[in-house]
Amino acid sequence: MSTNRISGILRSNHILSLFLLLLLMVVFSSACEDFIDATYKYEEPFSQTIAVKEPGSFSLSNINGSITVTSSPAMEVVIKATKHARWRKEDLDKVRIDVVGGEKSVIVETVHEKRNLQVKVDYEITVPENMALELVKTVNGRVNLSGRFERAQLRTTNGSITARGEVSWLEAATTNGSLDIIQVKGKADLKTTNGSIKLELDEVSADLNARTTNGSITVRLKNQPDAYFSARTTNGSVRVDYPVTIEGTVNRRRIEGRMGSGQGPRIELHTTNGSISLMKI
Repeated sequence: MSTNRISGILRSNHILSLFLLLLLMVVFSSACEDFIDATYKYEEPFSQTIAVKEPGSFSLSNINGSITVTSSPAMEVVIKATKHARWRKEDLDKVRIDVVGGEKSVIVETVHEKRNLQVKVDYEITVPENMALELVKTVNGRVNLSGRFERAQLRTTNGSITARGEVSWLEAATTNGSLDIIQVKGKADLKTTNGSIKLELDEVSADLNARTTNGSITVRLKNQPDAYFSARTTNGSVRVDYPVTIEGTVNRRRIEGRMGSGQGPRIELHTTNGSISLMKI
């Protein structure tokens, strides 16, 4: 068998494997969305407001359901939630919301009394400006953030994450879902496995690290960055609209070098199956 024919077979097998992987991602993500967005017959509201003396820390743990967090000038944490039961009204009583509040911190935990309950809890949270979100997480659901925060750690497994505002340090991670970051100011560590990462920023003022395995990374910038830049993909291409002083090896799948003086923050963009773009707005 000729070398060209062997190479062609290997390429075909690689493309087929990648196609099957992407198909499984779509099916799995669709199944998760079907569970979260399914019709729920029963619901029960929950509301609690806790006054704090100064912005401290807030954390929330959820299993099934979305989380939305915003900030306001008021020195209080407002917790609004809706419990949804899909099959039986009594299942609402098997999920409780535990709240522990202090002068500087608030902890919210969603407790399921038994496994595999067809119940979800959707949260809408308002916290004081510059509060630190120590950990806001869910397993099956979206996480949305907007406002001004000292720090924000956002986690989900099956769902997307969106963030907009001023965050001194943003950490956002999901497994099956996309990340959409708009005008966030501060350090950003972004990670997903099966999903794309999109950022739209005026400038990069602190280190930016974005990684995915199966998905593209797109960064749209208004101003020329002054940073050290690194972009690498295995199956895809790299596009950069701003000038880069190349250091080391450069090809269509890898670019590394200085933007401007290169003395500013680090921009690191890495994916395995997908393209990388740093574009002008």
